[in-house]
Amino acid sequence: MRAIEAGDVVEYLREKGRIPRAKAARAEAMGGGVSNVVLRVEVEGEPPFVVKQARERLRTEMLWVSRLDRIWHETAALELLAGLLPTGAVPRVLFEERDDFLFAMEHAPAGAVPWKQELLDGRADPEVARRAGAILGAMHAATAGQPALAAAPLSETDLFDQLRIDPYYRTAARAHPDLATTLDALIASMAVPGPTFVHADFSPKNILVHDDGLMVVDFETAHAGDPAFDLGFFTSHLILKALRAGPGVGSYLDLARAFLDSYRDRSCAGIGDDLERRSVRHAAACVLARVDGKSPVEYLDVPARGRARALARDALRDGIDTWRELLDRAARGMQTRLLSGPGDGGKPR
Repeated sequence: MRAIEAGDVVEYLREKGRIPRAKAARAEAMGGGVSNVVLRVEVEGEPPFVVKQARERLRTEMLWVSRLDRIWHETAALELLAGLLPTGAVPRVLFEERDDFLFAMEHAPAGAVPWKQELLDGRADPEVARRAGAILGAMHAATAGQPALAAAPLSETDLFDQLRIDPYYRTAARAHPDLATTLDALIASMAVPGPTFVHADFSPKNILVHDDGLMVVDFETAHAGDPAFDLGFFTSHLILKALRAGPGVGSYLDLARAFLDSYRDRSCAGIGDDLERRSVRHAAACVLARVDGKSPVEYLDVPARGRARALARDALRDGIDTWRELLDRAARGMQTRLLSGPGDGGKPR
């Protein structure tokens, strides 16, 4: 594989015939993510586009590696969703260079920003949450029974294991052995392909907000699976941001409620019954994993980590199975900055 960076991608693309030599071009690195090189390329007289190349070694403190061909999960996902979701909800694939594990895709509209940054800056817009819920609900509903889910690469779950189950759930189980049985049950429930398309990284950092709506990106963990994981994973991010904000701030939990209501309105499965129970358990597990897994969130201080850990442990230990109870407990957790239990912020010794 020929690895590319911002300094040599233009010449690489010229050699591949993707950029005319007669046109001026430039490239710059784009921020975000730990697993790929992502570059913005501008060519004279043409819309900008994004080049993405997989890397085997992820940029985390703990050693974390993954197969390079995960990038083809992303292109397969984008090509599937392009025909099922409204135009602009996901970027179009422009071309692939398979020998170099690289592809190019449509750039987000001008002015688009990651929703994560807006949330961390204190801008909690319920309309964005509702739109995100509608997109995820439509994603799950439209893909149920699609033939592409029964074929490689989307039928494969080993990359999901590498990038989510092992670094999140198994690592958290090792840190909290008293919860290992509960977390192992969640792991077992995701061991076989499920009924719908699962993004598996549907989070505020991968939702780009612009004047005309939202664009969802970063599909390399996509697979046929249980929609409950997407619901739990996304909601855990809003819970973590609520716990970061601390006492007296409820807007982030209101965003979670708006997101869940909108998802229920658009999804074929809804939020009720067993899907709700499963997704609540995943939300608690993901909160715990973002404190004690391989990829902890960077924006929590020690007291907030303690609140997150205590909430997740209590929810998993008590078998919480409704969104109302989980979000109510999160709201109560925001009212105290006391760390629960022994050790580092309540983490068992």
